Amino acid sequence: MRGEFAPGDRLDPSVLARDLGASATPVRDALHRLSGERIVDSWHQEGFRQPILAEADLHDLYEWAASLLALALAGQMPDAALPDRVAGEIRDSDYAGEVARLFRATAWLSDNRELRFAVSNLVERSHVFRAAELRVDPGCGAEIAAMDEDFRFGRWSALRARITRFHHRRLEFAGRVVAEMRPREQPLG
Repeated sequence: MRGEFAPGDRLDPSVLARDLGASATPVRDALHRLSGERIVDSWHQEGFRQPILAEADLHDLYEWAASLLALALAGQMPDAALPDRVAGEIRDSDYAGEVARLFRATAWLSDNRELRFAVSNLVERSHVFRAAELRVDPGCGAEIAAMDEDFRFGRWSALRARITRFHHRRLEFAGRVVAEMRPREQPLG
């Protein structure tokens, strides 16, 4: 999730186990679980790899995020008893952490547990390209800060509109984000 592996890099359970000082079995189990969450790619008899995102994949993720967050905000009033882990969470100083915190908190406005799980999974899958977003579009940090202010003051219509604009802007930059994530020696095709 921190981007230590380039898109397409092979994730060898025995190498990871050695680096982590662990047995290969729990590492392999963790990789299978991450594969089920679509954070890691796996193919039968081919092992595990860091996902390779194409521009179209990123477009789909951005559109999915906008849709899920709109559903979380649709007709919902904030719950006065939001869980402490959301409402009282310490603010992250990094962009990816702020996006994750805000989107998870927004999901908690919904009573639908499946929606909460879907947003949480989306946040985890998106974490790896958030740093590239910030490099490509330095203004996105200000967008998150404005959305956070709308959230804190319960300005739900304004938040909904900002989330839509944020994701439309992400769509404009998707190709550049994908290119930024690839090592310079790796072809884009």
